[in-house]
Amino acid sequence: MRLPLLCLSLCFFTLGSYAQTIFGMDAMPASAFTKWITSTPKAYEGVYHFGESEWESDFALVVNNGMVTAQIRSGGWAKNPERWEKSYRILTYVKIVGNTFYSKETEGEFVTFLDEGKKAYGLRVKKSWSGSAVKRQAELGERYGQITDYYSGKYPQTSYQVLKPTELSQYSKEELALMRNEVFARYGYAFSKNEKLRLYFKKQEWYQVEKVSLDLVLTPIEKKNMVTLQVAEAQAALPK
Repeated sequence: MRLPLLCLSLCFFTLGSYAQTIFGMDAMPASAFTKWITSTPKAYEGVYHFGESEWESDFALVVNNGMVTAQIRSGGWAKNPERWEKSYRILTYVKIVGNTFYSKETEGEFVTFLDEGKKAYGLRVKKSWSGSAVKRQAELGERYGQITDYYSGKYPQTSYQVLKPTELSQYSKEELALMRNEVFARYGYAFSKNEKLRLYFKKQEWYQVEKVSLDLVLTPIEKKNMVTLQVAEAQAALPK
């Protein structure tokens, strides 16, 4: 029995077994981190910044109404015209147990550490998506902002809050349509077949047309809200 037990213990190693963690361009030892323990997963919600320069990415973690979603926003230089082009990736089977983050694509733990002498909060992951970390290295993303400030637009809550039909009864049919399409606009949908929406979003300073597949970038909360908004829109009265 000793050999199977030994194999089992080796399989269930933790991030503490990683000798180094990459933070930006620096390497930090495992001893630099302390477990970040909270009373509720909601406390971990926020935006975590990983990497530097061309390896930069933002990790948006949302915890709302029993749902946990995680989205990675990164980018790169595009030509014709030359500009910074955003790209998105949705993590699947996301959950938080204790101070541990799980998904099909990666897993990690929420930690505290010192950044320039001040206590900071972060997420340390095993499998880095940026390419900054090498084998047997973890990567650290520091929480730098609230999720409420991450999404742009007039109705940012459609991306981080599960909407309830009773909350939408106050809006007109036109407002609900705008609310629903604003979710698409945040990801750069072009609205090539709707001149009114195209002109409206073109005036918004945060709006930038991107080449993205909406099926692949919308989070589970956003997809759920799309259904709720469509039902509310169908039931709403047109403005007089």
